[in-house]
Amino acid sequence: MKSGFLKTCLFLTFILSGGIAVAAEDVAKGAQLYRYYCMACHQAEGEGIANVFPALAGSEVVLGSAEDVALVVLNGRGGMPAFKGSISDPDLATIITHVRNSWGNDGAGISAQRVSELSAGGGEKIRQDREQQ
Repeated sequence: MKSGFLKTCLFLTFILSGGIAVAAEDVAKGAQLYRYYCMACHQAEGEGIANVFPALAGSEVVLGSAEDVALVVLNGRGGMPAFKGSISDPDLATIITHVRNSWGNDGAGISAQRVSELSAGGGEKIRQDREQQ
């Protein structure tokens, strides 16, 4: 009984990240998805591999706009492949939120809906708006 209660409490615990509530099971899923899709290049602690794969821990890009991170993950950059269409938008949102809140990072999360909007072409509008500023 006590173990079930604790598990229930853990699953109902919410971690707030930038106004996006992330359930405890999503935190665990983010770590699992990161290990599967990202760890080979960016390493277990987000330290990357010097001159090959950039560190995610303490990265200015990672700590910048969540939308910018999503655009990099969706469209690729440098040697990083594009994951648009390869990983579902909800899973991408979970991974991005995990990365932005791991290894000392303290960034806002991003919703699956926002990743879907960016994936559907909203990213180009964001880029154009920023270039005009």
